[in-house]
Amino acid sequence: MTREHAVSMVTDEMDRAEKKWPGWPTDPVHGAGIVCEESGELMQAALQYTYEGATDVAMIREAIHTAATALRFIQHMAQNCSRPSERP
Repeated sequence: MTREHAVSMVTDEMDRAEKKWPGWPTDPVHGAGIVCEESGELMQAALQYTYEGATDVAMIREAIHTAATALRFIQHMAQNCSRPSERP
């Protein structure tokens, strides 16, 4: 797989996720939690691939989800990150 194809799949997933879940937390703890949840699913898929004979399809899908979610985290945290004590 080329870099261009991988990046295209991640940006396509970002578009899909933004349509399905347009909101994003404004605090880093909840935003990071979403990224961690996706990376946990990637770990599960990798374990199933390694030890249970699963195909690499789920592993690649979850890696795409993790990358897209991490990019959404970066995008939103750079724009409107706040600590609970800083909110009006």
